[in-house]
Amino acid sequence: MYQRFVPISIRFRKNHQLAKLSDVHLLALLCWQVELGMTNQRLFYRFLLSIGFTGLPERSRFNRISVNALEIFKLIREGLVKTSVPNPTYTIVDSFPMPLCHPIRNHRARLLKPYANIGYNSTKKQWYYGFKGSFEVTNQGIPVAYTITKASLHDINMVPTLMDEYSCPHVLADAGYLSKKLKLRLACIGVDFWTPKRKNMLKDGINSRLLTRDRRRIETVFSRWGNTFDLERNRARSLDGFQTRIEQCLLVDTLKQIN
Repeated sequence: MYQRFVPISIRFRKNHQLAKLSDVHLLALLCWQVELGMTNQRLFYRFLLSIGFTGLPERSRFNRISVNALEIFKLIREGLVKTSVPNPTYTIVDSFPMPLCHPIRNHRARLLKPYANIGYNSTKKQWYYGFKGSFEVTNQGIPVAYTITKASLHDINMVPTLMDEYSCPHVLADAGYLSKKLKLRLACIGVDFWTPKRKNMLKDGINSRLLTRDRRRIETVFSRWGNTFDLERNRARSLDGFQTRIEQCLLVDTLKQIN
């Protein structure tokens, strides 16, 4: 996959042959970290030393090159989605909160302050400080697009970004995405955006109960990510590190679903 999806300009960048740890070995280690369920980079580094792993760079250097692997992870995952994911009947979009601290510290938190803020989690009925992750998955449960934004932004605002990453003729969402303006905008680019109607709205012949049942597939995917990768609790302390952790988990999950 590295040879196939990563361009030559990255594989043969300046002084690449002097690196203590090759890109392929680094990617393998970081995928193994996800499989082990280790979210702490320092703990994972100590684990590698404890089992006799040799040839590692110094710990802070290992952390930096791990974060810098973001682009490579993204290239491989996007390459897999384009070449190995079967054409879906429809895709599903939804979001979940990614808090950076406990709710009691919302107004005192300073971590990633320029990028994160306070938003409302309607499922748990509480305010939180952090990010909101919006994801698009196929009807087979394979993630194909995502975007990370401030917690306060409404879910509707992220749909065009997801469609730019991966466009499917039929997209399913919950009632929180109801917007006539959004539906017309997506119809102009050939996307049929399905959302269940609210109880006080006129019915249009679409079986809302069937849509609601099918939409729950993405909730199953979110639950799998939470149980397997603890994705909602990202312990990174930089924006690139935060996204690298997400790319690690999504690549491992995509490989599992494809295989």
